[in-house]
Amino acid sequence: MKPEITSRETIKPSSPTPNSQRWYKLSVFDQMSYGVYIPIILFYTSNGGDNPVDFSHRLSGLKKSLSETLTRYYPLAGRIGDGGSIECNDKGVDFFEARMHCHLQGFLNHPEFEALNLLAQGQIQCNNLDLSSTLIVQITFFDCGGMAIGVSMSHKVADISSMSAFLNDWATMARQSGEEEISAQFITSFFPPHDSLDIPEYVPRKINRVVRRFVFNASKLDALKTLATSHGVENPTRVQVVTALLYKCADAASRAVSDSPRASDLVQMVNLRRLVIPPLPDKSFGNLAWCFSISATEEGEVEFHDLVAQLKEGIAGFRLTYGISFSWYELSRLVSEFRKASASSFKRKGNMVRFTCTSWCRSPLYQVDFGWGKPVWISCTNVMWNTFILMDTRNGDGIEALVSLEEQNMNVFEHDEELLRFASLNPNAFEAP
Repeated sequence: MKPEITSRETIKPSSPTPNSQRWYKLSVFDQMSYGVYIPIILFYTSNGGDNPVDFSHRLSGLKKSLSETLTRYYPLAGRIGDGGSIECNDKGVDFFEARMHCHLQGFLNHPEFEALNLLAQGQIQCNNLDLSSTLIVQITFFDCGGMAIGVSMSHKVADISSMSAFLNDWATMARQSGEEEISAQFITSFFPPHDSLDIPEYVPRKINRVVRRFVFNASKLDALKTLATSHGVENPTRVQVVTALLYKCADAASRAVSDSPRASDLVQMVNLRRLVIPPLPDKSFGNLAWCFSISATEEGEVEFHDLVAQLKEGIAGFRLTYGISFSWYELSRLVSEFRKASASSFKRKGNMVRFTCTSWCRSPLYQVDFGWGKPVWISCTNVMWNTFILMDTRNGDGIEALVSLEEQNMNVFEHDEELLRFASLNPNAFEAP
């Protein structure tokens, strides 16, 4: 099933960007982020009872409010150039309209990622960033009146907290028709670029990766936390227990398909906004996340509770290291040293397997209301290899995990009995809590 692209245009800011804001410098954390898109898809029902949905009215409202929002988020309408800056030239964002000839409820019955990928334009890599739009939007209407809003934002300018802030401000603008003032607070003013920083280049690996969706409801999360506390781990969080279980099962799958035992590690991403002193607002725009790692040795299967304990110790150490009042230079130096040490360790251990986990839990994505209700489901596409992305379920009590692994590893992982005792594999997203 493939959407029909019916139009493509460029949306520009409603007011021109002043010359004083012509150049926007990327922050030190933007510099260290990969040039890929983060694609998010928000699904909405028609919410109109027996009345037919006026697609053209909704579309014109989205375009108008997006144009007004871009005036506040003016770097998104520019283009990334040389020297780690965005030229805020008001070239605008790519805006696609599409039709999907099926009903939303059937589409979300057991959503397949091959179909989800077609609802956002974020499969395009930002390999030529000076020519690429930093923001791409695709609006897809279903025959039943439901719709999907696919938003792909360059990771070079934003992280998930930034995307959530932008989406909620866009929705606010749409509901209020410009009556409510919104503003963006840019992180680059706190953490300017580092001229001598070794900036990574993202080179996609040619691997046949497979993405699967696993849902942990509240009772299963409680059971996982009870299992961890029964082995002496105090007050584990729901994110920690899910991350530990996913890592344990992914490590076991990797060992099962390997001819020789391989050590592995897990890189856990952490939002720095509330950890730095003084803390920054949740909606601060730009990249502001870093990481710590835990590991499993080559000797044998790692225990679930040991991994939960490592995650708790890791975040405690992380807070001691980064949660103090560093200058931007000191913080960027620490991050740069961590990157070099991590790369050296990875190289030294040879064929070590690396996994990455990022949690989007508590991000207010399910609050994004353009005027016709909150989304019934949210997902993302373009999940990188060996990566776990955690998100809240609609009611906020459970966790959805998107897991991307090499195909042969996934064939083992998705049948892991321990995993399936606590998680459901791709249940109905429309009826999910």
